[in-house]
Formats: sequence, structure tokens, C-alpha cells
Amino acid sequence: MASERRTMYYTEGSVVRKRDVYVAEPARRPEHRPDVYRKPKTYKKAAEKAQKSLGFDGGYMVLVSVMMIVMIVSCVVMLKIQSDVTVSERRILSLQNQLQTIQSDNLAYENSLNNMYSLEEIYNVATGELGMVYSQNGQVIYYESSQDDYVTQYRDVPETGR
Repeated sequence: MASERRTMYYTEGSVVRKRDVYVAEPARRPEHRPDVYRKPKTYKKAAEKAQKSLGFDGGYMVLVSVMMIVMIVSCVVMLKIQSDVTVSERRILSLQNQLQTIQSDNLAYENSLNNMYSLEEIYNVATGELGMVYSQNGQVIYYESSQDDYVTQYRDVPETGR
């Protein structure tokens, strides 16, 4: 009777509770089937798979390492490019400042050249020192050229005619 199961029942009521102990016989005995008590292989495989998924295997570590290296290299390349862009921008600003300085110097030299001689001084030098005179009516001869870029003179222009 060591294998008998005991079940205890309590009776509810307004009086003091008494504990009744009844011995219940199983309705039927299970047949001896050894495969019922053994765990199926699918559970064992699933447990092994779950255990493997919790850990880091070699392939996963290689993949993570490669991805980290790619990420670090791309960050270094991005920082290098950003540094090059900053250096280029500074160089452009420096060259723009130099260009502005050169243009202002050029404008100052041009103004000084324009103010160096007045038109009256140029007329005095041309008529007094070089012997030049204004043209008279009829001295200017207009010539129509078939080419627009330049004219080559092979002989003297005739005195008469248009």
C-alpha cells in the first residue's frame, strides 16, 4: 500500500471542522510505457538550439568584428574628408582675400594712371612736342572692308573718293 495515493477531503459547515481522510484508489493503472517518461528528442534539440542562440558563436563574433571595423574605418574616412573640406574652405577664403586685395590695388593703380595726365596735358604734348594737328574736313576717308577683323594696307589710299 505504499504506492496508494491519499486524498484528503474537508467538510464545510457551521460546526468544528473535522478532517476526514479517505484513501482513493486510482480508477485505472497506467500501462507500463517507457516512452511516456522519456523526453522527446525535439525538446532536446530545441533546448540545444536555445542554448546556442543565447551564446556568441565564432561566426557571429567574426561578423560583429567585421561590422565594427567597417564602422570605425568609415568614421575615420568621414572625419578625414570633413577635415579636408574645412582646410579647402579656409584656403578658398584666404585666396578670396588675396584676390580682393589685388583687385583693390589694381583699381588704385588704374585711378592713379587715369589721374596722372589730364586731357589738356595730352593735347599740349601732342600738338606742341609731337607736332600733331586735328584733322580737317575731308581728310577722313571711310573704307568698307569685306573682312571685319582687320585691314591690311598694301599701298597708299587714293586722295579722291568715297
